[in-house]
Amino acid sequence: MSRTGLISAISALVMTALVHTTPVAAANASLLVPGDPRAMNLLSAEQALVDLTNADRVSNGLEPLQTDAETLAIARERAESQLGTPALSHYDADGQLVFSKLLSDANLGYRLAGENLARASSTDAAVVQRIEQALMQSPTHRKNILEQTFKRVAIGAATDSSGQITFAEVYRD
Repeated sequence: MSRTGLISAISALVMTALVHTTPVAAANASLLVPGDPRAMNLLSAEQALVDLTNADRVSNGLEPLQTDAETLAIARERAESQLGTPALSHYDADGQLVFSKLLSDANLGYRLAGENLARASSTDAAVVQRIEQALMQSPTHRKNILEQTFKRVAIGAATDSSGQITFAEVYRD
């Protein structure tokens, strides 16, 4: 897939939401089953994207993000929900930000939160690098990656039987 094709496959909108801080509680259980080869590949892809995201932050003079275990299930749910959809979307049918509602439902507090969504049609060895490059070339996605306020990130990945892979990055302060 060309770089332009990959960029166009990535949602152009990145949303951030401001709300009052609420107590933090544990998120839902992981959607991945340990030991499953598919799960191992997704775990590797998730970690690789965290590493590349942090490398981009450090190269831009920012502190690396901490992995946010509390929102990992939400990130994985968001990635799974984007499989097979005609376009990536941050919104539900009522026009509400899905990730914001999921954070609220899980009683996970934040002052600032954001989400990046990305999708590719192949899961070759370089797909994660292409995804991060495309996100960094998109001004709205880059803004989330390089947002100084964000201190934590959870990155979830999901694949389907056709080889499509989606990523959801959920950022919090």
